[in-house]
Amino acid sequence: MNIKSITLGLGLCIASTSASALNIALTNDDGWSTPGIQVMYQALVDAGHTVTLAAPLNGQSGSGTGINIGSLEITKQAENQFSVALPGGVEGAEPATSGAVATQISADLTGQQPDLLISGINDGANLSAATITSGTVGAAVHSVGQVLGTGSVPAIAISTDERCDEDAGITPECREVAEFLVDYIAHLEQRPNFRNGRSPFIQRQQALNINFPPGEPRGVVVAKQGQLPLLGGAPRSLLLGCATNCNDLEVGDFADGGIVGTRTIEEKKDIANADSDLYQEGFITVVVINADLGANARGLKSYLNSYNY
Repeated sequence: MNIKSITLGLGLCIASTSASALNIALTNDDGWSTPGIQVMYQALVDAGHTVTLAAPLNGQSGSGTGINIGSLEITKQAENQFSVALPGGVEGAEPATSGAVATQISADLTGQQPDLLISGINDGANLSAATITSGTVGAAVHSVGQVLGTGSVPAIAISTDERCDEDAGITPECREVAEFLVDYIAHLEQRPNFRNGRSPFIQRQQALNINFPPGEPRGVVVAKQGQLPLLGGAPRSLLLGCATNCNDLEVGDFADGGIVGTRTIEEKKDIANADSDLYQEGFITVVVINADLGANARGLKSYLNSYNY
């Protein structure tokens, strides 16, 4: 198995020289007050970084790359911490929107675009094909794109299973994830092109999707995003639709619907170096992502070009 790996020694400490303080925008999709984002905020501040937190008022999991296009209510909840909500202050804003707000407030505070946006720590891993539904990852994708007018700000999405349970408060296990990311950021700051000012913290229009396993990590690996959806550790997909046969409805009638079950995926083996496989083996997985939705037209290009209008 060809895996690029950084082995962790001395607990979770990644050996690196002293790091520089960064201007960091921080958001999530679980809500501004949840343990994951709060422990991440404190760990970053303790490391000397300037951190601006702006996150949804309440949970917005599964919102993907959605954004809000109407008015917002932005409330200062603590020093350098803001909640973002829809008008009325009841429903939280989308994570991508909240991340853009964090970026704008950070820029106003420091006089320049932040060096990095972090989304998380999310309560629940974001792996494989299910990654496209993640609001945590969606905020990172928008950060490296330019749709929201914030420019391309490098981003890291960080997620875990079990360690940052929203009902458990800030636990040592959750703090370990935050401390890992602080160390990993210090490690990435040693990139020569970043240190000499020739490139941003991460390559332009790129982000990292990092997932930290629930057990003792075996190391850090650069992985590929898997292609099989996983539910409960098994290759399954969600079934959404009508709870009863909607074809039997009369015009104007309605039926209950939503998630009505799951479908088992017969294909059991994912691509080589899939993040989901490596995560289940106990590795912290790092997948490089970007906002480019283009794909290789191999197998279709000649046929697509053959159409005459």
